[in-house]
Amino acid sequence: MNRLNLKKLLTIATAVSMLTLLNACSTTSSNEEFSKLSRQEQIAQLNNINELEENGKIALISRYKKARFAVNCTYHYKKNYFSLEFTGPMGMQYAMLEVYANGTTFLKAQGKVNKGDSARELLKTQFGLDIPVEDLPAIMVGAPKGELTYDEHGFVKTAKQGEEYLVTYKQYQSQRRGLPLPTNFEILTPFTQVKVNINNVLRLN
Repeated sequence: MNRLNLKKLLTIATAVSMLTLLNACSTTSSNEEFSKLSRQEQIAQLNNINELEENGKIALISRYKKARFAVNCTYHYKKNYFSLEFTGPMGMQYAMLEVYANGTTFLKAQGKVNKGDSARELLKTQFGLDIPVEDLPAIMVGAPKGELTYDEHGFVKTAKQGEEYLVTYKQYQSQRRGLPLPTNFEILTPFTQVKVNINNVLRLN
């Protein structure tokens, strides 16, 4: 490799390193600013989200039947409505759960549509899965209910909702508007273990 090409390569490598460093500093700064807010102020900012759409991976594990499956998922939240879609290779839809503010729930799977008044009970009945679906809007933004513990940055580390479920947050990442959202967490219920990894935030308003 001649000196000119080597110089160009070093210049590019330096630029990439600087951008990575600046991005890391920006993320750290945003996280620090958010962590300095009171819990009430943090909740107010998180509750001010009008729309959130994320995709990633979800693993659903039966704690007693030893059954496990992992699929792609897309979570889409709007005021008074949210949905959770499970997809496979090439975007093939396995199931889609739609929940409205009044509790009305639609579960679409295998060409059929089931309707109920409780998303959690509907999933139990149809798939044998126990997931606190109604509380997902709060869980997905790191503002869960229950008995809370916090990490060194002031973000929720665990949330215990009586004997119903336990949420454990493993990673947060700063997004647009400087909001740190959970990107790796786990939900444990008496019958089901749920592992969620968020890959992309598609919409945040």
